[in-house]
Formats: sequence, structure tokens, C-alpha cells
Amino acid sequence: MKRQSDELAEKMPKTLPQVRPGTAMSAQALAEAAKLLNEKQRSVADARCAVVVAVLGIKYEYDCSAKAAVAQFLGLLAESKLDAVTLGNLEKANDRSRSAKVGERTLDGWISAYLKAENATERLVALAPKTTKAVKPIESYGWLPMFMQFHNIPSAPKLAHSYRRFVQWAEAENMPVNDVPNLSMVRRVWDKLPLIMQERGRKTGAAYKSLLPYVKRDWGALKPNDVWIGDGHSFKAKVAHPVHGRPFKPEVTVIIDGCTRFVVGFSVSLAESCVAVSDALRIGVKHFGLPIIYYSDNGGGQTGKTIDHEITGITSRLGIRHETGIAGNPQGRGIIERWWKDNLIEMARQYETFASAGMDSSTKNLMYRKMESAFNALEKGKDLTEEQQKYLKKLPSWSRFIADVVKCIDEYNNRPHGELPRHPDGGHYSPKAYREMRLEQDGIAPDMLSAEELATMFMPQEVRKVQRGWLDLFNNSYFSTELAEYHKDEVRVSYDLSDASAVNVFDMDGKFITKAQADGNTREAFPTARIDQLAEKRRKGKIKRAENAIKLANAEVNPALEQAAVWDELGHLGGNVIEAEYAVLPKTGTDDFVLFEADR
Repeated sequence: MKRQSDELAEKMPKTLPQVRPGTAMSAQALAEAAKLLNEKQRSVADARCAVVVAVLGIKYEYDCSAKAAVAQFLGLLAESKLDAVTLGNLEKANDRSRSAKVGERTLDGWISAYLKAENATERLVALAPKTTKAVKPIESYGWLPMFMQFHNIPSAPKLAHSYRRFVQWAEAENMPVNDVPNLSMVRRVWDKLPLIMQERGRKTGAAYKSLLPYVKRDWGALKPNDVWIGDGHSFKAKVAHPVHGRPFKPEVTVIIDGCTRFVVGFSVSLAESCVAVSDALRIGVKHFGLPIIYYSDNGGGQTGKTIDHEITGITSRLGIRHETGIAGNPQGRGIIERWWKDNLIEMARQYETFASAGMDSSTKNLMYRKMESAFNALEKGKDLTEEQQKYLKKLPSWSRFIADVVKCIDEYNNRPHGELPRHPDGGHYSPKAYREMRLEQDGIAPDMLSAEELATMFMPQEVRKVQRGWLDLFNNSYFSTELAEYHKDEVRVSYDLSDASAVNVFDMDGKFITKAQADGNTREAFPTARIDQLAEKRRKGKIKRAENAIKLANAEVNPALEQAAVWDELGHLGGNVIEAEYAVLPKTGTDDFVLFEADR
């Protein structure tokens, strides 16, 4: 349609009427005007151009005037002799009536506008229907800013409730009645606002940022092992605790290579901690080499001294730069946040003990009650009923959970990834295949650690002061004659989480001094491994929290009463004194006690 219009315009004589001086739009203004047209306006303008082309075709075919061509066109229309395509264009060109009718004056106006235009864009703008209903700008609603003060708050009230408070404020401020909108108007105006304006103040932090435009990181510009992203995640289903067997949600820490999306390491623990993060890093470094940057959130497990300390931290000793994201901004680590949803949460949904968003609440509560019933019976030494046994079997074992996590990660690493480039066969690379390809293509040799380095580098370190050949670490004492010359000096102590029999001692520059043996421990009969101390600390913390919960529950049942300074004050209710007459009654010989004679 537009092509025919452009071709006809090229064939027209150069003596066609021109736009009057002073009325032509600049190229920039014309382009802006064209951008403002909606799809319907463009469609109508194209249809009008097609109708004009049909009229001008008659004009040039019969070599007659434009007026005669219009008359002949209208005659064919009246006799229903126009072709179906032209009739369809004419119906669309009418815009409002949606009928194949047109008057001579209207047709002349279309032809005049068409002939004055110099190019396709001018014809589009000239023949597009004009907006008849003026759009009232949002700024003209003077009441809106004040209404938003009641509605755009973090508690996210319903619009009707916010409107009620707004009206109360307007009445208190003697706002003119005509300036107070009704609820229907408020709803109409509110629906016109963009979502980011509707939710501003009602959502904050990461929730509000999820509505805003964002900068997408180009991870493909990196190389393998340039940046690793790590995060901890509370598993969304309950599994059997490895110690006592009761249901609980373990913590999974996963580390992904940003360039290849390859999972390089993971660990599973009872709760997020520096130990779990260190273990995931150790596995990644052991198999895939050292990264340049480790990127994580700023949670306690990711930023503890074991990880971050400038002298004794693992990342510092390995030469890894640790970067943390902005608090409350998970979008900055979108790669790994998406990984949880597509992999580990999907895996958790396969367990009947799934206990997160989307799970049927009745089923979840029933599962919890039946599990508790079964474990309570076991603790009391009772035989389990068939139903208790059935629900107990639904609880995944710790070994099954570990195996499923390993399988989940392995399947992910070998599955085509939509964010990775396509290989020559046309499909997307899997993270594993893409990593192998990039390592070969970029000629990268990962910086691997030796077995000895792995054994020592991932042993946490603490700074301690030497006292006459002795040093104390976590309630254990260690001695070596080599430490005598370091009396009152600070040293770095490297320890094994699971073996407290000895520690490696370094000077503050990292030079090895000696291996100190556990001896002279006056607090414990035997040296206690750090991992056991952490477990004991965790146990005491759980007991303390439980005791606090019991105290709070008892306090709610037995509320404290303030003692009146004078007993008589208890009789003063609102300033009135309760008065009554009494008399000593003769003993009746019964044990019945009554306060008033009328009660007998």
C-alpha cells in the first residue's frame, strides 16, 4: 500500500502544489510527530493513502482533473463497482464510522494533504487522524500528591482504605468539596500511572529495584576463572539431620564461574558459615584452579574473618580479591539467584517434604504433624503406627540429599544453557563444554595448587600472642621450643578444623616457624577440635533461644500486675468509692460461706 503510494508520487509532475512557506515542519519535528502516532493512526493513514492512490489512478488513466476523478470515484462507489480491496481501505480510512462511505469534501481534503507532502513520513503525519479527546496530564490532578502520602507507604494498604484516610485528612484541612475526588476517579487516575510510580514507597530495596531498568552485565567478555560468584541457600525441603535424624533445612553453598556458568564448587552444611564457604572454595580451587575475583553477598558466612581478614583470611592468602554486592540488591548476582530457582528449588519440589512458596499449606501442615508424631513416639520408645511409619519414610535421608545435590549440579553442568553462545551444530553450549572450549581457545592454563598447598592454604588462621613458648587457641594450649624467641610477639596460627592435636605457626610475614603440639590444656582432658567447639557453640545457642521462647510464653500466660500503693486504691474506679453496709450474722452451723444475706 505504502509502496504504491510512493511510486505514484515519483511519477507525478514536478508542478504539483507545494507546501506554503512557513507551514513546513522540520525533519526532526516531523520524525517526532511520526513517533507519537499509535498503531491505529498509522493504519488509518495508510488506508487513506491507498484511497487517494485509487482516485489519482483514475485521474491519470483518463487524463482528467482531480475534481472529475473524485466524481467518477464516488459514482463507482454509489454503483458498488469498486473492487473489494479499495472498499476495505475506504472502510478503514473512515476511522469512526467503519463504513465504505466518503463525501466529496473529505476526499478532496485527503488528496490535497497527500499532494502537499514531499515524502512518505509527511504523508503519514498529514493523513493520520487527529486525536479529538485531549489527554489530561497527570500533573493536573492536584490532589494526587497528597493521596500518595497515604497510599504509597511500606504497609501497602488497599486503595479504598487509603482513600478513606485521605478524605478524613481533607475534611480536617477544610479542603473544598469540589477538589476532593470520589473513589471511582481515584481508581481511574491511579490505573493511568506507570507501575514504578504506583509502587514507589509501597516497595523498597530489592523489591522496588526489580521494577526498574537495569544494566545487564556482559559476562561473556570475561575469561574462565576471572570471576567466581558464590552464595548460600537454605534448601526448600526438609531432610533428615545427620546427627539426630529429625527434619531440618540444610544450607547449600554454590560457587559458579561467571564466564562459563559452570558450577565449580559446592558444600552442604547445617547452617551458613565461613566453614561452608571455605569448603566450597577449596573444592573449586582443587579441581579448577584459582579465580582472580570471588564475588558474593555480604552475609556473615561470606564475609567472616576466616574468609576476608587482610592477613589470615583465606582469600588474602590465596591472592583472590573478594568483592561483595550491595546489601539488599540480589539483582547484582542475578546469575546465581536464577540458578537456585532453576535447579535446587526445582529439585526440592521433588521431595514430599517441600516447604516453601507454592506448596499446599494443608499438605505441608499434615506432613509436619505426622513427622513430629513419629519422632515423639520414637523418643518415648513407643512402637510406630503404620501411618507414622509411612510418613517417616517420606523424609529424605542425609546421604540421599547429598547424592541428589551432586546429581543436580552434574546435570546442570552438562545441560545446554540458553545464556551461552551456540556451538557450530546450532545448539547452545553446556557450561562444561563452553568452559573446555574457552580454556582451549583462550590458551588458559588454570593456576592449580599442589596437594601440600591445598592442605595448608585452606586451614583457617588466627593471630595469637606467644607467652614463653606457649600459645592459646580456642581453649586449647600449644607448645614448641621454637616459640621461645617469639615471647610476647604476635604470630599466625593455622589449624585443622577436625584435628586439634597440633597447629602450624607462622610469623606475621607468613614464614613458617614450627608445628606446635597440644599440651598442658587445663580446661579439657583432651584437646577439642575446632569443629566440635563450633558444634557445641551452636547447641548452646539453640538451647538459649529455646529457653527464651519458654520464658516469653510463660510471661504471656501470667501477665504482671502493678501493685497499688494503697489497698484502698483498688476500690477507686474512676474516682468513685465502692461503699456497702454489712452485719455480723449468727453462726448457722454450716460451712457455707456467703457474702450477702440475699445469696442464701
